[in-house]
Amino acid sequence: MNNMKAKPQLSVSEALNEAKRKLTQLNGRSRRSEYWWTALVLGVCGWFLGFIPIVGSIITLAVSLIMIPLGVRRLHDSGHSGKWYAACMIVGFCTGAIYFYKIIPVLDKYADNAEKMIRKLGEVYADPLVICSMLASFVLGIIVLVFLCQDSKPEPNKWGVSPKYGPGDDDIEVIE
Repeated sequence: MNNMKAKPQLSVSEALNEAKRKLTQLNGRSRRSEYWWTALVLGVCGWFLGFIPIVGSIITLAVSLIMIPLGVRRLHDSGHSGKWYAACMIVGFCTGAIYFYKIIPVLDKYADNAEKMIRKLGEVYADPLVICSMLASFVLGIIVLVFLCQDSKPEPNKWGVSPKYGPGDDDIEVIE
């Protein structure tokens, strides 16, 4: 596609409006600016509200759920399947489950003896299952982060046309 033109980056309000408009939509594409501005605003709000007991937990969960379709669309825009996001979430959930299954009993059992607790926690962290799950979660998280940071693919893909590139005004950067 010759003479594809990059549209200007979305402002914070434009990004939030675009994300709100496509709140439950898993199909389609979302620009980097839409994803990262929304992630920043929701992350800051979630962080502050996270200090409120119970309500904060519910808000944090809601913020996480809002980011799922946006993350999937962002991966589509960079030319990758949303299955990467799902895989990252599943591996992260399994890592958390393994971690809490192994750690909580140690914390409960040795709460009154810090020296034994530290020794037992060292044994837990040396467990091959814990090491492998944490390593898999870390590596997959880095891969997805790189995909989320990649520029939009100018050409249409199976998830739609690029929201960033297209015919535009003369003062917009031309990509050839």
